[in-house]
Parts: sequence; structure tokens; C-alpha cells
Amino acid sequence: MFGSLGAPELIIIALVIVLIFGVGKISGLGRELGTSIKEFRRAVKDEDAEAQKQPQQPTYQQVTQAPPPPPPVAAQPPASSQQQTGDSSNRNTPNLF
Repeated sequence: MFGSLGAPELIIIALVIVLIFGVGKISGLGRELGTSIKEFRRAVKDEDAEAQKQPQQPTYQQVTQAPPPPPPVAAQPPASSQQQTGDSSNRNTPNLF
């Protein structure tokens, strides 16, 4: 659509940008960009050096859980005098005979 940009077109675009923003603003942006790149490189280098100093640790932690508590014990009904004497006629089971 536009074709390739040659040297004359790039010079015209650069002049328009300088006229719009000014030389001071463009040089400040270039300085900030250079500082950002320098700081990024330093951070990457520091991180690599720090990773080499530390021993390799696993990236996960094993989580151990305590076993679940035992279910509550049901309360036993008090023993009646008939059950203590051995009389089996008063049990909680139905009499089928």
C-alpha cells in the first residue's frame, strides 16, 4: 500500500517528529530508554549470579496432613438388671420365635 520507505522519506519523518516534540524532549526520551535498558541488563545479571550462588531447591513443598480424627464413639445405653443376670428376653433385637 505505502511501498518501501527510502532515505528521503525517513528524513522527512524525522524532521516532522523533531518539529513536533523538540530536540530536548527526544534526547530525554533516548536517555531514559538507555537507562532503562542498562538497569534491565543489571537486574538480569544480578538474578543469574544470585541463582548460581544458591543451591538448587525443589520448586514445590511436600504438604503432609494429619490423619482425620476417629469418629465419635456412640454412647452405650446403661445396662439393665435383666441383662446383667443373663436374661435374654429383653434385648434390643426383635423376638422372631
